[in-house]
Amino acid sequence: MKKERFAVSGMTCTACASGIERTLQKKEGVSSVSVSLMGECMVIEYEEEKIGREQIFSAVRELGYGITEEGAQKDKPKWQEHQVLCVRFIVSAVLCVVLMYFAMGEMVGLPQPSNHIVGYIIQFVLTTAIIAINFKFFTVGVRAVIKRVPNMDTLVSLGATASYVYSIVLVILHLTGVNEDMPMLYFESAGMILTLVTLGKWLESLSKKRTSGEIEKLVRLAPSTATLVCADGTQKVVPVSELRIGDVVFVRQGDYVPVDGTVVDGHAFVDKSAVTGESLPVEVQEGDVVTSANIVKSGAVQVCAAQVGEETTLSKIIRLVKEAGASKAPLQKIADQVSGIFVPAVIGIALLTFIIWLCVTQDVSQAMNYGVSVLVISCPCSLGLATPVAIMAATGRGASMGILYKDAEALQKASEINCVLLDKTATLTEGKPQVTDFVPFGDAAEIKRLAGGVESMSNHPLATCVCEFCGEGFYAVENYEYIAGQGAVAEYGGKKYRIGNAKLCADVKGLRQGDRFLKEGKTVLYFAEDKVLLALFAVADVLKESSVEAVACLKKNNIRVAMLTGDNEYAARAVASKAGIDEYYAEVLPEDKLKYVSNAQKMGGTVAMVGDGINDSPALKQADVGIAVGNGTDIAIDSADTILVSGDLSALDSMLALSKKTVRNIKQNLFWAFFYNIIAIPIAAGVFAWCDFSLNPMIAAACMSLSSLCVVCNALRLTGFRKGKKSKEKDKTGKKEEEIMQKTLRVEGMMCDHCVAHVTKALQSVDGVDSVDVNLKKKTAVVTLKEPVPDEKLAAAVADAGYAVKKIESK
Repeated sequence: MKKERFAVSGMTCTACASGIERTLQKKEGVSSVSVSLMGECMVIEYEEEKIGREQIFSAVRELGYGITEEGAQKDKPKWQEHQVLCVRFIVSAVLCVVLMYFAMGEMVGLPQPSNHIVGYIIQFVLTTAIIAINFKFFTVGVRAVIKRVPNMDTLVSLGATASYVYSIVLVILHLTGVNEDMPMLYFESAGMILTLVTLGKWLESLSKKRTSGEIEKLVRLAPSTATLVCADGTQKVVPVSELRIGDVVFVRQGDYVPVDGTVVDGHAFVDKSAVTGESLPVEVQEGDVVTSANIVKSGAVQVCAAQVGEETTLSKIIRLVKEAGASKAPLQKIADQVSGIFVPAVIGIALLTFIIWLCVTQDVSQAMNYGVSVLVISCPCSLGLATPVAIMAATGRGASMGILYKDAEALQKASEINCVLLDKTATLTEGKPQVTDFVPFGDAAEIKRLAGGVESMSNHPLATCVCEFCGEGFYAVENYEYIAGQGAVAEYGGKKYRIGNAKLCADVKGLRQGDRFLKEGKTVLYFAEDKVLLALFAVADVLKESSVEAVACLKKNNIRVAMLTGDNEYAARAVASKAGIDEYYAEVLPEDKLKYVSNAQKMGGTVAMVGDGINDSPALKQADVGIAVGNGTDIAIDSADTILVSGDLSALDSMLALSKKTVRNIKQNLFWAFFYNIIAIPIAAGVFAWCDFSLNPMIAAACMSLSSLCVVCNALRLTGFRKGKKSKEKDKTGKKEEEIMQKTLRVEGMMCDHCVAHVTKALQSVDGVDSVDVNLKKKTAVVTLKEPVPDEKLAAAVADAGYAVKKIESK
């Protein structure tokens, strides 16, 4: 079984996508097929022995749509879709205004040709011109009928054709004397239908283009060229496509990093916001890792490429976001089922309407008016766009915030989460040990030089963190020996020193002084000279700054939170207590994590598992929504449904909020799409004609265009979703949440990214401040407050940091 993805062009509504799916599913050898209108793509699973790629391409092309391999190089069209539609609308509108003059001018006293035949000919010519300009409706609509997969173009072309042909017949009958009365023509209806539908399509195309704007922003981050550092030290500009793993590229201030790799020379401040959502630049130097789409804000670096081309972080993110935007949420199944029978049903209703009115009134003109109105007011597009346009907007917005949904199903399920299980190491904590407490029994500086000297001989993670804590200027020790499972021994100045656990220092007095750290879940390293204790180093994996806030937000939303860790009881209790987690499980094996997820699901929970390691992957796969932190392993990320690129747990609250808002948006779209068609079709059919309330085909066409536009515009609101932004919605207690206040400070004296860091730190230290966003270029600091804070207090904090506040504006 082979699974492939192809680009599909020419689709105009969800009936087009459904038609392609139904046609291909009838082919022998096709296992499954899913076509995305918004993503303009198709994912198909088939048996190569029974059906080939050419047969698949041929089946799609016979329906009137284009199909190519996704990513295949092709000439960029001179005109984009929305530009073509704009030109078509403008020309059609000009002709339509002239057509309306000759069709209805006489009613308001405008001068008309003395010979009515001249007026008829002008109307015929103008309408024919409008039909020719918008002939794509007819070619696509007729081909769809022939292939028994009618779509929205079928309805529009039928409505326009009925009005056009009926008018021609009336003119011929009048000219031949069969009907001497002045005929009631519908040329203007045919022209107006096509013009208004084209207007709706143009506006819809513009809105959809904005909806996918976040993806386009990501694509624009990929530079087309890079500065390659040659073996002889010279530099040359080459296309990014020519870069290979191991190449060294030079990235100067203002440039985007073109590869994933390691800094081998230089120093810079790098903006990672496009990928991780982090607001402040990060300092990088030799040995640090940078990824594609990072931009160098100041300084310059040389980067050795570890991943290039399609394997870079940016390329993977773009691919992931596109796949998620093109996928279908479970909610869409309802719309798909309705859309599959919608167009044939509407054609049947229109025909029935015509027959009933003809029988009741014996008036062909009036029956034609109602029949055509039914055809053009019905809108399968609004049903079809309700879900995909919202999914694409949400996944694109999420990507810009460092939140990646792998598919639409994960996005929908995330809105239902009521239980979150958190891994500890590298999820709640930083994932690397640090010296948290240092207790010297003598000269601290001398002890650090001695301990650092011993540990500098080892590559053990605990030794590394001790060296980082002790700084520089270590003594050069001799006769170093590492004792597995205990620690290290070395000599300096004729004296023997040892650093390690209690087992290594069993004969040293005073070890009980480290018990208090052990009870806090920390690892204690004892540093001794012979049998004399010189110092204690307490080492622990420290909690991430965002973890406490993330847990608090989850609990505030009535979500059950539990921590799972393989660490011992002491370490688990200490971290859980600091993070504000009441429920935790220690010494948990990978299979136990899987069991806890299953148990939570059996209790009726929609469970999210958040983790980063290989041992988390089974639980991530089992959970309703597996969430991997971005600094985790590839296996964990592959097993997850959602990825927090920055590894910052505060993004978890934004992820859940965006999911809920998206599902709410989809339900709104589906409601109004169903409501519109349920109400509009009876009105167009003349059900309320008894009270003089009815529509003509022109008004019906305008209503149809507006219905699709409303759905797209509603979904477009998701692109404005803001991280951490709260509304005045009522919570379960019935109380309204206070709207978060923002203040913009005009700061003078900032010269570089160091200044930005100082101002940010100063403002974050003020009680009541929730978040700070400092813009060096604009010389502003936007402060989001959890509670009211006086302007003087904010200004004083900035002044203490060495800068001046010239103005404060409140929102």
